[in-house]
Amino acid sequence: MRKITLFLLMVLVSHTLFAQFKMIAESPLIDEPEKGFTKILLLKNGYTAYFHFSKKDGFDVKLYDEKHQLKVEKHHVPSYNKLKSASIEGLFEINGNIVLMVSEWDDKTPVLYRFVIDGKTAGILSTESIAQLDRLNYPKRAALKFDVPIPGFWVKKDPGSDHYALAMMHSFESDRNKRIEVIYYGPDHKEIGHAFYTSPEGKYKYMNYIDMAVIGRQTVCILAYGYNTKASGGEEEELVIANLDAGAKEVRVKKLDFTHNVSITGAIVRYNPGTKKLNLLASALKDRKSNTVVSYLVFLDPFTGVLDAQHEIYPAQAVTKSFEVFGSKDPFKGTPQNFHIQPDGSFAVMYEEAEIYMSFEKGKTDNGGLNRLAIGFFDVMGKEIRSYLVPKRQYMYHTPMYPFYQLDRETRGQEMHWENQYKSFTYLSGPKKSYVLMNDIERNREAIKKGKLVMIQGVHECDAYYFPLNGEEVMPDRAYFFGHPENKKIHNMSMFTISSYNHELNLLATLKMEDIADKKNVRIVWLNPE
Repeated sequence: MRKITLFLLMVLVSHTLFAQFKMIAESPLIDEPEKGFTKILLLKNGYTAYFHFSKKDGFDVKLYDEKHQLKVEKHHVPSYNKLKSASIEGLFEINGNIVLMVSEWDDKTPVLYRFVIDGKTAGILSTESIAQLDRLNYPKRAALKFDVPIPGFWVKKDPGSDHYALAMMHSFESDRNKRIEVIYYGPDHKEIGHAFYTSPEGKYKYMNYIDMAVIGRQTVCILAYGYNTKASGGEEEELVIANLDAGAKEVRVKKLDFTHNVSITGAIVRYNPGTKKLNLLASALKDRKSNTVVSYLVFLDPFTGVLDAQHEIYPAQAVTKSFEVFGSKDPFKGTPQNFHIQPDGSFAVMYEEAEIYMSFEKGKTDNGGLNRLAIGFFDVMGKEIRSYLVPKRQYMYHTPMYPFYQLDRETRGQEMHWENQYKSFTYLSGPKKSYVLMNDIERNREAIKKGKLVMIQGVHECDAYYFPLNGEEVMPDRAYFFGHPENKKIHNMSMFTISSYNHELNLLATLKMEDIADKKNVRIVWLNPE
C-alpha cells in the first residue's frame, strides 16, 4: 500500500512540475535531422517555419499555420545546385517573409547568397549573390594558421525591427582600412549604409570582427578587435567600437581604452532598450602570464561610443555553491557564453565551463567539453541580484570550442553533428520564470549529491529536463520536461538548440524525440511556459 501511495505521489509531483510547460499541440512524426543545419522560427503571423538544410540536397521548409497544422511543405534545390562547403550565416523573419543567408565556396572564393522565402507559401521569392570575398589559394589558406584572421560573413538582425546588417572579413586586403566591410539593410533589403571599418589612426595591422548590434534605422554598432604582433610593430591590442549610420559611407570609430593591452578572448554587444545603452560583455585573460579569465561588463552610449561604466562581473552565489558541492579541487571556471536583456533593462548572463580535449584522429578537429553552467541575474547597473548553478558534463565530438559559441548558433541555426545537437543548453525567459533547458542522464540526479557528474557522450539514455531559475535555492531541482517516463526504457529528449520562443504569444516550439531507439520518432511540439 505504501509503494502505491509513493508512486501516486511521484506522478502527482511530476504532473505539477510538467504543468509549468503546458502542451498546446504536436505535429505528426517527421524524419530526424541528422546532417546539415536545422532551425525552427516562430513567425509574427502565428505560423511556424521548420527548416532543414542539406549541403547536397538543398533545403526543406515546413510551414505550420496558427493552429499548428501543416499548411505547406516544400523542397528547394538552389539554382547553384549542390553545395560543397555551404554554411548557414543567417535565418530570420523580415516583413513576414523568411530570409536565409547561405555562404558557399565557388572555385575557392567565398560567396554569400540571400534567399527570400514567402512566409505563407514557402516559395522562393528571390535568390541573389550579395557578397564575395577574396579567392583563397593555397598560400592564403596556409597563412590562416598564423596571425591572419579567418575570412567570413556575419549577419545580424535588429530584434526590434526589420533592419539587419552584414559584416565581411577581407583578411588578405593589403589596405588595413578595408579589411572589415559593413552593409546596412532596410526592410526592403536595399542598402541604407555601406562602409569599411577603419583601423583607428592606422594603428593596428590586424582588425578582427567580433560582433555588432543593429538599432532600427538609426545605426549599426560594430565591435572589432585591433591588434599587432611582434612582427607587425609591437603587441598592442584593444577593442574598438564603430558606428555605421543610415545613409553613411564612413564609420565613426571609438577606441575602448579600458581594453588597451588586455588579451580579449571573446565579446558580445547588445542594445538594451530599457536603458538606451549598449551592453558589452567581454572575457579576457587577467594578465599575459595567467590563464585566469575575467568577465567585463561595459555600458556604452550607442551613438557616441562614450563609456558610461565598466565592471568585473561574475555569478558569486553560483560560484560559492559550486565550491560547496564539488570542493576546492574542482573550482567553477565558467566564462560568459551569452546574455539576455529583460524589458526593464536588467539582464541575465550565462556562464559555462568549456574545454578542449586533444583528438588523435587524422583529419578531425579537437573534441571539447561543455560542463557546469551558472546563470547570473543582474540589475541595470550590473549588480548581482541572484545566481544559480546547473551542474552538467557533456562531451562534444569533433567540435572546436570557442568563446560565445551560442552567438553563432542563435543566428545560424544548429549544425547536426555527432549528436552534439542534443547537448549544450538553452536559456528561456518566460512570462513569470526563467529556465535552463537541456538533456541529461537521470543518474546525475544522485551523482550530484555526491559532488560528482556522469559525462554525457552518447545520448541514448538521456531525457529532457528543465531547471526553474526562481526562489532562494542556488542549485535548482530538475524536472522532466515532458513528464515522468512510463518506465526506465523510455526516454524523451528535445533538440532545445533549434527551438524558438515568441514572448508576445508566450509560445515555445521545439523538437521532441519520443523514443531514441527509433531514429524516426521526432515531432515538433508547441508549449506555453509558465
